[in-house]
Amino acid sequence: MKQSNVSSGRNAAAPAADPARSDEPEPMPAAFGASNPDLESFKRFLEELRAAFPQKEYRWTRGKTRSCQWLLDRVPAGATGVDVGGTEYLCKKLAEKGCKVTYFDIGKPVDYGDHIQDDMFNILRHFPEKSLDFITTRHTLEHSLIPLYQLWAYNRLLKDDGRLFVIVPMHNARWVWFATHFNCLPYENWLMLFYRAGFKVEEHDAGTWSIKRPDFVELRFSLSVESRQLRLAQTKR
Repeated sequence: MKQSNVSSGRNAAAPAADPARSDEPEPMPAAFGASNPDLESFKRFLEELRAAFPQKEYRWTRGKTRSCQWLLDRVPAGATGVDVGGTEYLCKKLAEKGCKVTYFDIGKPVDYGDHIQDDMFNILRHFPEKSLDFITTRHTLEHSLIPLYQLWAYNRLLKDDGRLFVIVPMHNARWVWFATHFNCLPYENWLMLFYRAGFKVEEHDAGTWSIKRPDFVELRFSLSVESRQLRLAQTKR
């Protein structure tokens, strides 16, 4: 799903819109460095990706409860939210805390009632803006083709005091080359994306879901909404 903002000519003017077509998007300014998005080619890309996408079964292991416990310790009781990526164990444990949590994934849960079956890219179709107390996304954001857009969408859905909890695998060769990972990024890249999407890092941590495997390390972030605008200017940390 990744789209580039770079045109063939950096300062080339965008083509003028046809006034006879009211559905044609407004042209982007030349300084933006891009013309109107080529959505037809993007759809072709998605079709090819869908055809090539491997069938994966993600087995549950006892070690994964460590990831979930980090989240369970931080999501407040009685809160309303969404688990993007569909960790059924986590959803059930949050429900036991009195939370109203929706399981959101392209696959169906085995035994959890409140679920939406869709790609995370489409999450804005399903919830009103500023309606959620929390979003959890455990080992899911690295599967996104456009993580900046995905974070922007989560920003739209969270209440002003809402929290986004992100867990991603550490950047190493094993997880970078995992078949369905498209953005297994270094730590600094995640900080950049969180900032640009309007989030503030309230807490960060690292842990493992397999003690005997040194490459099974995950990064954990608790994020608050600091801005509702994209922030592309460089910032000093």
